[in-house]
Amino acid sequence: MNTGRSNRERMRLSETAAEVMRSSEYMEAQDHIRSKIRQKLGETALEMVWAKRFAVSEAIDIQRSKQESRYETDEDRTRKFLQIMPHWLNAQYKLDKHNSDMSREEIKKCKKTVTTFNKIIRTMIDEEQCSSMKETMDSINEVMLMLNYTRSEIEYARQSFYAVIQGMRHEIAAESALNWTPGVELAEMTSTEDDLNGGDIHVYYVDDQGERFEFYIDIKATKISAYKANERNRRPGYYVSWSGFDDDDFCGRVLPENRTIKSKCSYYEEKIKEIVAAERQRRSKAQRTLRRAV
Repeated sequence: MNTGRSNRERMRLSETAAEVMRSSEYMEAQDHIRSKIRQKLGETALEMVWAKRFAVSEAIDIQRSKQESRYETDEDRTRKFLQIMPHWLNAQYKLDKHNSDMSREEIKKCKKTVTTFNKIIRTMIDEEQCSSMKETMDSINEVMLMLNYTRSEIEYARQSFYAVIQGMRHEIAAESALNWTPGVELAEMTSTEDDLNGGDIHVYYVDDQGERFEFYIDIKATKISAYKANERNRRPGYYVSWSGFDDDDFCGRVLPENRTIKSKCSYYEEKIKEIVAAERQRRSKAQRTLRRAV
């Protein structure tokens, strides 16, 4: 996957944020948010800090509501990223630091926000808006400074965002390798709901005898994380796999080159054989249970 432009030119986070902050929608959103903060906290130094980051988000929401439905562009995805970023950061922080104090409903709501953000990142990677890891991280740092995030917030966001990118690039590389693997009719990114239930990739597979299988794979970036997830897993039809890619396979880029991805097909052939064997056992057990019930 090659691009002719640098990552900063493609993501345009700071440039897009600056454009939004010059808009009438931003002024409207900023007044609205300042009013809400003032009612709760009074006039404080935090007012300007919070107002700017959430005003950009709210202004983009207003702009998108006025926009006619059309083909999604790089600019649209960048705006969606900026719109959800402060909500993602709050949700991620709550899940990391206050999970034990939250209700199941609160946890579910935060996880949905995080998953939605992750899907946006994944689409940006798919569309080649992110190519170099360093430039991607620098772009995040730059726009957060512009939006008055503190140094500690930026450091936390960088660590969290790096973890997101790390997971996403392994998922995309795995999906690409699966789509080049013999017998796989289609491997595709799951919906937000399926992702919340633990499945990253939905696979449709046909074996040499024409028998069809459909299953979900949860992709992990390391062997140890895949091992731990499999130890916890007790759900039928749920499969966990290491992506098959090491850090060296990425060569500093967000995604590996196509030749590297294709070299992993043999790994996925073996992995699918294991999954298909497990699926056959599951089908056989289900049929025996059904016969006994009849």
